[in-house]
Amino acid sequence: MKKSAGINGFGRFGLHLVKYWLDRKEESTFIIKYINDDVLRIDRAIQIIKNDNYVIFNKYKIKKFGNIIRFLKSDGSVTEIEYTNYEKNKIPWTGKPELFFECSGKNTMKKDCINFLKGKTSVVIISATCWDVDKTVIYGFNNREYKKKYKIISYGSCTVNAFVPLGEYLNKIYGVKDADVNVVHNIQKYRIEKNYTLNRKFCTLERIGPQLLKFLNKNNFKVNYTVVPYTGISAIDFRFRLKNCPSLNLFIKDMEKAINTGKLKGLYNIHDSDRGPEVHKCTSFSAIFIKKNLRIINNQVYIFGYFDNENSANRYYDLVNYITNTI
Repeated sequence: MKKSAGINGFGRFGLHLVKYWLDRKEESTFIIKYINDDVLRIDRAIQIIKNDNYVIFNKYKIKKFGNIIRFLKSDGSVTEIEYTNYEKNKIPWTGKPELFFECSGKNTMKKDCINFLKGKTSVVIISATCWDVDKTVIYGFNNREYKKKYKIISYGSCTVNAFVPLGEYLNKIYGVKDADVNVVHNIQKYRIEKNYTLNRKFCTLERIGPQLLKFLNKNNFKVNYTVVPYTGISAIDFRFRLKNCPSLNLFIKDMEKAINTGKLKGLYNIHDSDRGPEVHKCTSFSAIFIKKNLRIINNQVYIFGYFDNENSANRYYDLVNYITNTI
C-alpha cells in the first residue's frame, strides 16, 4: 500500500514536487494527501498552479472544492489534495500522513521539525541542507544507508545533489586531489525587483560536501556561488584535479558509459553541444553536461553544465520513493 504524505510549504520547490509526483503518480510509492502553506491561501495556490509559466499543469483540469484541490486527467483519473493555510504549529493534519515533507525553507534545524513527528508520521524529510539532522541522505549516493531510526533527514540541496554523486564517481575511478564548483544561480521572479544585481553568497555545498565525501576538506574544496537577477535555468561548472588523469577521449567514454548504463544513470545527462540553458527546463536530471566543452588541462578536468535548481524536487521524489519501502 502506498504511504501517505503531506507537504508544508508551497513555494517553487513544493510546486515542482507536486507536478513531478502527479506525472508519476501511478508508479510512485507514496501519495500526497495534504499541502499546507502559512502564506498562500488556496485561491492563490490554484492561481499559481494554473498560470505558472514554468511548471505547466496542462495535463490536468484543476478545480477547488472547499479546501480540496482536485486534479482531473483526460483519462478520468482524479487526485484530490487537502489544502490548508496555517502556521506550522497549527497545521490541522499534522500526525495524519506517514511522511512529512518540510518544503517551506523555514524549518532547517532538527528542533524546528520535532513537532511534526507525531501520530502516524514516522519521518520528516527536509528539502534543504540541515546541519543537525539524523542523516543527510542523497539519492544515488548514500540512500541505501537509510534506516528507520533516522526520523528527521535532509535530502541535501540542488547543488549537493548535482555535485556529490559525480564527485564520488570521479574519486572512485581516478582519485580526486582537489575540486571546486562554480554556480551561477537563478532567483525567483518575485524577488528580482529587490535583487537586481549580482550577489555572491555562501553555498551549503562547501560545508556539507566534505562531510559526505571524505576525500574533500576545507583546504582542497571551494564553491563559488553567485545569485543573478535571472529566472531561468542555472549554470554549474566543476573542476577536479585527478590523481590518475585519463585522456580526454577516455574520460568522455567513461562518463558516457556511467551516465547511460552505470553509476550515474538517471542522475545526469550529457549533450554533444551547448543548446543554451532553457532547453533543460524541468529536466529530470541533477545536471546536464556539455561534451563539446569538456577540457583536461594539467591533470585537471573541467566539466561545464546546467541544472534546473528548482526542479531538484526530482531527486527528493526519488529519495522518498526509495525510503517508503523501508518504513
